[in-house]
Amino acid sequence: MSFHKFRVLVVDDTQANRALLRAYLNRLDFQILMAEDGEEALELYRRERPDIVLMDLMMPKMDGFDAIRHIRALDGDRWVPIVIVSAMDAEYDVVRGLEAGADDYLNKPLSYQVFAAKMRNLARALEFQVSREEARQREAAVSDAVVDGILTFDAEFRVVDGNRSASGIFACAADELHDVDIRSLLLDQPGEGHWQDQFLAYVEDSRTAFVGNLNEVVGRRMNGDRFPCEVCVSELPVVDQRLFIAVVRDISERKHMDRQLADNAERLQHYHDEAEAEAELAKDIMERHIRGEALEQQGIRHFVMPTHRFSGDIVLAARSRTGKLYAMLADATGHGLAAAMSGLAIVNDFYRAVEEEMSVRRMVLMLNSALTELLPQGRFVSAGLVVLDRPHQQGSLWLGGVPDVLQIGADGSVQQRFHADQLPLGIEEWQAEEVNVQTLDWNPRSQLLLCSDGLIEAEGPDGKVFGFDGVEQALQGTGSVERLDALCHVLKTHLGDQPGHDDISMLLLDLGASA
Repeated sequence: MSFHKFRVLVVDDTQANRALLRAYLNRLDFQILMAEDGEEALELYRRERPDIVLMDLMMPKMDGFDAIRHIRALDGDRWVPIVIVSAMDAEYDVVRGLEAGADDYLNKPLSYQVFAAKMRNLARALEFQVSREEARQREAAVSDAVVDGILTFDAEFRVVDGNRSASGIFACAADELHDVDIRSLLLDQPGEGHWQDQFLAYVEDSRTAFVGNLNEVVGRRMNGDRFPCEVCVSELPVVDQRLFIAVVRDISERKHMDRQLADNAERLQHYHDEAEAEAELAKDIMERHIRGEALEQQGIRHFVMPTHRFSGDIVLAARSRTGKLYAMLADATGHGLAAAMSGLAIVNDFYRAVEEEMSVRRMVLMLNSALTELLPQGRFVSAGLVVLDRPHQQGSLWLGGVPDVLQIGADGSVQQRFHADQLPLGIEEWQAEEVNVQTLDWNPRSQLLLCSDGLIEAEGPDGKVFGFDGVEQALQGTGSVERLDALCHVLKTHLGDQPGHDDISMLLLDLGASA
């Protein structure tokens, strides 16, 4: 692994020690900066902003202890690991160096193997820091692209952050929103319900119906002007503190159009066009979260037919770094944008689980915990989760609230049915022992079919439901390649000219396909 993009500042007053560290770091492909004492190290640190510091302790002008303290005062938000490299190995010196702000301690004379392992670990941590910062910047860019104002605030109503639209809505610079009490920006309507009291009740008891509800309030800009607006609050799933997001929409223009609706068709059309544009933006943002290319791999076929513009069914698939195939078919409660947002809440968690190669049980617990916290009462996500380890010919399934999963043989007949034996995600918290994972008997000539209940409950013009009988008849005698197309053709014939009453999705997985 090459770490050439990381720069290491070596601070040591002995030329031989610097030469040795230079040789070691060159061998590991790091960039190198050199300083002979603490004062020179500080000057180089300010000017060059290195990624790692290797610090000797006993030096002229300024020793390593003081140099570490000064560097830590300059760190800011960026973590720069400092490793003491010294012959002073007494416990007192080690503790003193770490308390000064160092992250690790290496004794001289150095072992190259230990040194290389430590540096590789630090580089991996820095790689993670860089990736997190890039992800944060991408999230900020998406947030700034949203038309609505987004305010992040804590349980004491203190604003932590705001996006570009929020700055425009409240007529201020972005940094002026920081630490502002959100109650000074969003006021209760006279004679109406008090959203602030509802929020406090939710903080005390998160079962209180508040998150996800739309409230109409009075907005107050920084210059004192007031305007009508809508706010919808949701809670962020963070560990160290409770944070909330208020999505704020200035509805002044809409209010004006409502008053003119009877005699102003042009304004009504304008409002409609704006709503359409926002819906397209929301759809585009949601589609960007789903990695479509992963669904186009060999051995994976899928079909999604939404009832409305937004589908509450989501089909996901991705391979881990060792070749395991993770696949999920999720069916959120309801239809349209609300259902789509419920399912979208777990998309990023799904891909994170694949990257970490989580077990099925751990993945289910993570997804369920996220949805239980995020979704309003009465909303949940039925899901079927499959992990196929083709190199080891092993398969695992978890099914919650979805129709039976069918294992289909080479001739199109059903070899085995897997029944959903658990509740959907997002209804209640679970312990690990409550998650039931089913084992798949491997047959490389067979396929797995997952579907949403929209397929099984699809009604034809005569009121007859498609059912599993329709599925099995459509599959009988078909080859593995054309099997999904045949099923879709029979379904569309069954529906005739009418759409399904619910979103319909199907996912067909080959057990014998190569990674």
